[in-house]
Amino acid sequence: MRSFWRSVAFLLAGSCLPAYAEKIPAPACPARPIVVGLYEFGNFYHAGAGLDKDLAEELRKRSGCNFTYKVMQRRLIWAGLQSGSVDMTFSAAVTPERLVFAWAEPYMWVKNMVVLRKDAGANVHSLAEFIADPGLRLGYGRAYAAGPAYEEFVTQLRNIGRVEDVDDGERLYAMFKAGRFQALLAPKLVYASYLKDEIAAGDVRVEDWSAPRPHGAASMMMGKKLFSPEAARRWGGLLKEMRADGTLLRLIARYAEQDEAGKMLVPAP
Repeated sequence: MRSFWRSVAFLLAGSCLPAYAEKIPAPACPARPIVVGLYEFGNFYHAGAGLDKDLAEELRKRSGCNFTYKVMQRRLIWAGLQSGSVDMTFSAAVTPERLVFAWAEPYMWVKNMVVLRKDAGANVHSLAEFIADPGLRLGYGRAYAAGPAYEEFVTQLRNIGRVEDVDDGERLYAMFKAGRFQALLAPKLVYASYLKDEIAAGDVRVEDWSAPRPHGAASMMMGKKLFSPEAARRWGGLLKEMRADGTLLRLIARYAEQDEAGKMLVPAP
């Protein structure tokens, strides 16, 4: 698994799809609407709006294709990409299993942070210290990929029965606030939207335990049931155009400070 994440970190500097020097042709629209799977995930998608929806809408406008949206649990999106009932999704982490049934086009870096309740162990400031304290449990989004920095951490906790898997983002944070578990993993675009009052009141602390491991990346993933390699390359080309003309930065900056948004962009190949 470590060698896989090293390979992904290298590939994400450009793309998981083939890169070409010439301008990539526009994608052809399929005969039916493209089904986009969306899931409750803070500023990525909540109550009909968010970065994932914004990205999909921009791609719809640029391609001229018809899109339809399905809001569903994350684990069902992966099953849908495998079966062909879902064609596309966003803010996705690349894993070996997912690359079997979907193409990936990375577009932004995502840095998971450790979010802890104020009443969690005050002397716990590392993955090893968290694991060593039997009174601490982790809340985890089902079908969520923790990324290279935290994958082994989650596996170790799961092996000793200290992970609580939750399907829904709102429920995950409600359980965290209620004290069902003491910590969770999330990027700022997510936890800041659910815990605004708690952060302001000092009821949570946020720490970065990822160093020196690489950060993960959010990708657009396209199901192989609908998209050929060439079709996926063309859709990836639209996303590259959005990065080149500043649209991607503008969309991310709706949900993050401008300087933070700039650091989130995956560099052009």
